[in-house]
Amino acid sequence: MNKIFRLALAGLALAGFAVTAEAQTPTTLRIGNWLPGHHLIPRGIIEPWARAIERESNGTLKLELMPSAVGRPPEYFDFTVNGVIDIGYGVSGHNPGRFTMTQVMDLPFMSPDPWGGAAAAWLTYERYGARYNEHKGAKVLGLWVHSEPMIFMRAAPFTTLDDLKGKKIRVGGNVTGRIIQALGGAPIQLPPTEAQQAMASGVADGITFPQESIEFFKITPVIKGATRIPGGLYTDTFWLAINEAKWAGLTAEQKRAFEKHSGLGVALLSGWAWTNGDNLGRAALDKNGVQFVDLAEADVGKARAALKVLEDEWLAEAKKRNLPGDEILAYAKTMADRYRAAKRVNIP
Repeated sequence: MNKIFRLALAGLALAGFAVTAEAQTPTTLRIGNWLPGHHLIPRGIIEPWARAIERESNGTLKLELMPSAVGRPPEYFDFTVNGVIDIGYGVSGHNPGRFTMTQVMDLPFMSPDPWGGAAAAWLTYERYGARYNEHKGAKVLGLWVHSEPMIFMRAAPFTTLDDLKGKKIRVGGNVTGRIIQALGGAPIQLPPTEAQQAMASGVADGITFPQESIEFFKITPVIKGATRIPGGLYTDTFWLAINEAKWAGLTAEQKRAFEKHSGLGVALLSGWAWTNGDNLGRAALDKNGVQFVDLAEADVGKARAALKVLEDEWLAEAKKRNLPGDEILAYAKTMADRYRAAKRVNIP
């Protein structure tokens, strides 16, 4: 074997090694995170979702949950679109007027539980979302909602709507704020990370939250009463999305890994996460002696009547956009009922 031939073989071997090494280097995507790492969203939804995708991609993808926030929660969709982060999640209501059609499950009495509400949010978006055109610059990978909220008070719980009049209630989104206002309260919109201080200092008299969130954000010690509105007063719709350019740069295999574990899979993960979180939250609230009551039945009817305007406004906005609002709303309600957890099935 002459010297030139040996050098050529060595060069080919080195080239092959370089290609193999390159193939073994995964594509790393950064997931923006604005909640503490032990909160149920990053811990119970985002992390299991990310690990499932990594495994499905045969090691070609690595999804890293960023350890600290890069801005305020309302900024995270723009961060995703502008490439500050590769993947982001957030609350649709943190950007009032931007995701109106997507927020169909935010409307009053739409979500019976986190399972039905999350499934309905995703399935409705999957069918109609392309026509909304509300997430330009990003590909939506999942939507979900939180569990049934209650109105928690620093004082005794209210049993009639008259008791709520004038009370300052912390809310998480624009639709929730409209709901509280329509019921006679005075909404104060704050991110969840600022809710504890508002309640502890008396800036807010009450707060709309799932049971899990009261305990997680350390608000339990200042809560004395909780009022449940039968039928599910509202929910917030969460989004999970990837930068459009990053998505376009993935291989077909990597895209399949995302698609297999996103969508309805994310909705189911959220159902498990919030159900377990609520169980822990309720235990802590019970231990603290919090009094739980249901809103009087007659007042539930009054609440439905007072809040009908929000559905009417949503339908008017859909009409303005040439969207089949009645059809979308009916589909969302059907999906929420079909996927709700408390449902009798034919098991002997």
